[in-house]
Amino acid sequence: MKTTAPKSSRGAIQGAELSTSLLPNPVTLALGQNLKRHREAAKKTQVDLAYDAEVERSRISKIECGYVNPSLLTLATLCYSLGITLPTLFEGITATMKPVAEGGDKRRANQATLDKPAQKLARRTAKTVAPAKPVKSSRRT
Repeated sequence: MKTTAPKSSRGAIQGAELSTSLLPNPVTLALGQNLKRHREAAKKTQVDLAYDAEVERSRISKIECGYVNPSLLTLATLCYSLGITLPTLFEGITATMKPVAEGGDKRRANQATLDKPAQKLARRTAKTVAPAKPVKSSRRT
C-alpha cells in the first residue's frame, strides 16, 4: 500500500526538507542580525515584536536566525513596529547572491532556472531585426 505525505493548502508537501544550501545564506543571516539588534535596541522581546507586527513569535526567531526569507511587506511591518525604516534595517548589509546560471544557489527548492546563453542569443537576434516604421498620429494640431 502506497502512502503519500499530507499536502498544505498551497499544494506543497508538509514537512518536506529544503536543501541546507538554501537557507540560511549570507543575506538572510545579515538581515536577521540587523533585526535582532534593532529589536534589542527597542527593548522588545520576540513575543512583543511578534504581537505588535501581528506575526508568529516563531517567525521572528526564524528571521533572526536566517532560516526564512520574509516578504517585503512583513519587513515593512516589523520596521513600523520597531520605529525604524527599511533602509535602516538593511543598513550595512553588503551581501549579494549570484544568479543560478552564474553558479549561485537557488533561492527556493522549486525555482525555475533560465538558459542564459540561449536567452542572450535570442536578444542579439531580436536587435538585428529592422525597427518598425513610426506610426503617424491622427491628431490634428
